[in-house]
Amino acid sequence: MEHEEIFTLMMDALDGELLADEQMRLESHLRACPDCMQEWQALSAIDALFRRTPMLSPAADFTQRTLARLPNRRVRLWLMGLVYVALLAAGLLPVLVVVGTAVYLVASFGEPAAVGSGLQLLVKGVQLIGVVGGALLTGATRLVIEQPAIIGWMLVMVGIVFLWSGVYRQLLSAPARRQIS
Repeated sequence: MEHEEIFTLMMDALDGELLADEQMRLESHLRACPDCMQEWQALSAIDALFRRTPMLSPAADFTQRTLARLPNRRVRLWLMGLVYVALLAAGLLPVLVVVGTAVYLVASFGEPAAVGSGLQLLVKGVQLIGVVGGALLTGATRLVIEQPAIIGWMLVMVGIVFLWSGVYRQLLSAPARRQIS
């Protein structure tokens, strides 16, 4: 604990904020402790180097040049609008496909002959889903058997998700706690 206090005194001494009794305490400790003396010499050398370094200031027209290089706000807004429209269209496309398929199926099931073929289609669809699901499960099983580290990576990723969701919840609840107190 004493070395931490001495380190704090060293920082205050470098800033020129040390009182006379603290200065005497620091000097006596530095004479008695070679490790702290070595640390003090290193800190003093770094501080002297920083104080000798000339101050750099940006060029006179730095602000104007930087602002001139920024993209045009109007163009950026148009591009962002186009991106949002594309994302909206990409999100609506599956909905339109489902609605169109539903309308087609309702119209098809209105005919008596279509009911039997619709049931056959449903059975074939369920069989197809079973075959595809079985193939995916078989492939995933083989992959896990051949590369068991994948399970570890997946567990690590799930753990990270749970960890950060907890941190996120705590960050969201922190302002509420501050408002209560």
